[in-house]
Amino acid sequence: MSERRAVLVTQRRDCVPDRPETRDALEASWAECLWEAGWMPFPAVNVAAAAAAQFEALRPGLVLLTGGNDAPGTGQDRVPARDETESVLMALAARTGTPLLGVCRGAQMLALAAGMRLVRVESHVRVRHALRGPLADAWRGPADVASFHHWGVEAGSIPEGWDIVARSEDGVVEAFASAERRSLGVLWHPEREPRHLPAVLEYMEASFL
Repeated sequence: MSERRAVLVTQRRDCVPDRPETRDALEASWAECLWEAGWMPFPAVNVAAAAAAQFEALRPGLVLLTGGNDAPGTGQDRVPARDETESVLMALAARTGTPLLGVCRGAQMLALAAGMRLVRVESHVRVRHALRGPLADAWRGPADVASFHHWGVEAGSIPEGWDIVARSEDGVVEAFASAERRSLGVLWHPEREPRHLPAVLEYMEASFL
C-alpha cells in the first residue's frame, strides 16, 4: 500500500458516569494499527445521516465495523443509533462495492445483515484460541487469537456466497467471508495485538481489496 487509503471506522457509544454525557469512543489501538498498516483512519459518527455523508465525502477504500456495545438480540448494551449507522454504512458499502471488515460486534452485525443466526458460545471471553482454516493458513507464524465474545455465528446458517475461513480449536466459527460482497467478519480483536490486524488486512488484500 504505497498510497494511503481512507478507512471509515465505526465507534462504540458510552454513557459517562456521573456526567450528563454520551460519547462516541474508539479504542486508540485502532488508529495506531491502521496507520502502521498504511491506512488513513476516519472515525464515523453515530448519526446515520452524518455517517452517510462522511462515506460520500471520503469514498473510503474500506469500511470497518468495530467491537463494543451489544448487537441486536445479544444483550442490554444496545445503541439503536449505532445500529442504524452501521446498517446504513453496510448498505452503502454493498451498493458501491466497498470492502467491509467487521470485528467482534461488527462481525455480528455483518452476520445479521447477511441472514446468519447468532448463537451463544462458551469459553470465548478472555481466552486465547488457535485458529484453523484459510485465514489462519495465510498468516506468517502461529495463528492464535484473543477472544472476547459471548455470541458467535451458527455454522449451519452461513448462506450461499459466504465461506467459513477460520474456526477455533473447539469448532466455533471465528471468521467468515464473501469474495462477491468483499466482506470479512472476524470474532476476535486483531487490533489488540500488533501483528494480527496486518495479517487480517493482508488476507483481505489478497482476496478482494
